[in-house]
Amino acid sequence: MAITIAQKPNGTTVTFDRGKWQASSAYVIRDDDGAQLNAGQIMEDTNVNAKLGPSDMGGSSGALAELDGSGTYYSGRLRQVGFDLKQVDDGGYVWEAVVHFDTSVGDSTGAITPVDARNEGQPSFIAIEYSVQGEPVDIWRSGATAPANKSTPADTDIGGTKVDSGGEPISSFNNVARVTVRNVIVGRPTPPLGFINRRNSNGFAIGPYSFDAHTVLFTGCNISRVGSSTYEIVYSFAYDEKFHLRQIAKKSAENGEVVKSAKADTCGGTPTAPPSGQTSHASCVFWRQPFPDTATFPPSGMFTT
Repeated sequence: MAITIAQKPNGTTVTFDRGKWQASSAYVIRDDDGAQLNAGQIMEDTNVNAKLGPSDMGGSSGALAELDGSGTYYSGRLRQVGFDLKQVDDGGYVWEAVVHFDTSVGDSTGAITPVDARNEGQPSFIAIEYSVQGEPVDIWRSGATAPANKSTPADTDIGGTKVDSGGEPISSFNNVARVTVRNVIVGRPTPPLGFINRRNSNGFAIGPYSFDAHTVLFTGCNISRVGSSTYEIVYSFAYDEKFHLRQIAKKSAENGEVVKSAKADTCGGTPTAPPSGQTSHASCVFWRQPFPDTATFPPSGMFTT
């Protein structure tokens, strides 16, 4: 038994629409001796597999090489992503395979990177999604400097300019970002439970985005099965340019109210009443860290490429 595979006449199509390439190439498969074939016999043939299979499926993307001939025009624009195999007759003497090519990258002079070339749901696929917005927070002081110890800051006044009114804070906006990383892997993953609600103790990068130590909080992940022994993990992060620190005004142990004094008073001194016509301000304002625990980012196994 000798299986042959040959391009079908008029079986190649190529389209380019709205920055995206797509193509297909049809092949005829038969046995030289006219024997019946089944799908298993066809795929066990090394010549067939080399022609139909993408390189990340054990093939050699031979159909793409054949589409390009002796050139490299399509090898920089198209990738071989899969194929269909079907019987042409009732007995399985002749089969047809249609190889599919596409790309998510527009026509450019640059080659497709391995990560860009992967489809969603394909092992080692990675997608990074990033959104930035302002988030309102309560402040009693503006221009205050973050403490050296960002995990358990001391009860010392944060300084800055008093902007509260009679002990009531005003709203300010922090620059924050929500970052998600979708990663497809082979094998059931282990949830990174030890990282949830922890900040990064080190500077690190997610794709093209770099983050300083203590600015990124790992908020959790979702794991879902997308194929046989294949899982998608969606990691979620929250970035805060203020290191996730929050201001809190000192309150009286006697009545639980904010300790107030004149604007010129300093924390630790004897509070005085503000001059006539002026409002009082919180005497002492401290930093608090809602997420004191840290870890070295990223968790092991994340951002598989």
